Amino acid sequence: MAEEEAPCWDNTIEEWCITEGHASAAGLAQKEDGAFYAAAPQAGEAGWGMIFSEDHEQLVMQEDMSEKTMLVNEAKCLKALVDTGKCLPEGLWFGGEKFKVVQKDLAVEEGDQTIGWIFASRPKQGVHIILTTAQILVVFFDESKGQTSGNSKKVALAFGGYLAGMGY
Repeated sequence: MAEEEAPCWDNTIEEWCITEGHASAAGLAQKEDGAFYAAAPQAGEAGWGMIFSEDHEQLVMQEDMSEKTMLVNEAKCLKALVDTGKCLPEGLWFGGEKFKVVQKDLAVEEGDQTIGWIFASRPKQGVHIILTTAQILVVFFDESKGQTSGNSKKVALAFGGYLAGMGY
């Protein structure tokens, strides 16, 4: 998307995903590279702080239970998950926080559209990742804010269906 379109998408994400209070943050990325180009909530760029962090080093648990310092590129982690259905060795990260993929269904019927859905979580938080033809929608919930996985999933699927119906 062109840079001048981002505020429009920020507004659209906020209206669809944040306004009713069922999600704490949401963002849109291109499937092509996994890089976010829009986020909400917009106030103080709070959405960006929750969904994205610059490349950073993290101590990551390995299969043998040892720990290894790894460079985390969050867009690369998201793209790998979307492309392969599996996480990179460093895992799945959003906003500097690690999430664990726990469920996925790559053929969810939403209205007349078929979209993909992946659910990842961390203690008291989660993210619904929706896949359309060319886009990745992420919708986060936070139980400490009274939000539930079920309500945020409904919001995510509805907006994902809308995006798919618009050809995105």
